[in-house]
Amino acid sequence: MINNDLVRFPLSVKNYNELRRVNRYPPIILIVVVVPKKVEEWLQQSEVSLCLQHCGYWLSLAGAVATENQDNITVSIPRKNMFTAEALEIIMQKILQGEGL
Repeated sequence: MINNDLVRFPLSVKNYNELRRVNRYPPIILIVVVVPKKVEEWLQQSEVSLCLQHCGYWLSLAGAVATENQDNITVSIPRKNMFTAEALEIIMQKILQGEGL
């Protein structure tokens, strides 16, 4: 579910717990790619270009609080966290410098 500020994504508690572990190397992040309802509208390809419609969003859950949920938990990803080439470069620089995400 997407609103003006957030992408809300249901995640299994098992995966949530794996993603929230701290002091993990390499650190892992959650990337959620939003695609159109009709998957065939997601990708346009020709000999000169490849265009993916919509985008992905990333979130670090390292150090997130434990949940009492048994099956699923919905996480909220800020829409400002678009997974772009620039964002990936910043993430990798922070990892190299030992900073948290």
